[in-house]
Amino acid sequence: MSHTDDTADDVRSLEVGAVSQLFDDTTFPLTTDEVLAEFADVEISYPNQSDTLRAILETSGHETYESRNELELAILNGVRRDAVGRPRYSDRGDSPHATDEQTRMQQSF
Repeated sequence: MSHTDDTADDVRSLEVGAVSQLFDDTTFPLTTDEVLAEFADVEISYPNQSDTLRAILETSGHETYESRNELELAILNGVRRDAVGRPRYSDRGDSPHATDEQTRMQQSF
């Protein structure tokens, strides 16, 4: 994670998994406008691309976030689909809806 704010021209960026650290010293509730006034230039990066916090929060409209958790959820819901992994991928084994009874019986937990 990099978070640089020495001058107004520096780009602040962090990985999508580190979003919560951005708001460690923030007091809630906050509106979308207040968040953007402070953090609009922050780049949220994920594999192969990134978006500004402004671009991400524009998808959720103007909200009032009562807590850090609410704001983080809005950000995670607003990032691109490929920011959080492959769609419909699970590392937990075969689908529980598999029709092959023998395959399901071979799974170990």
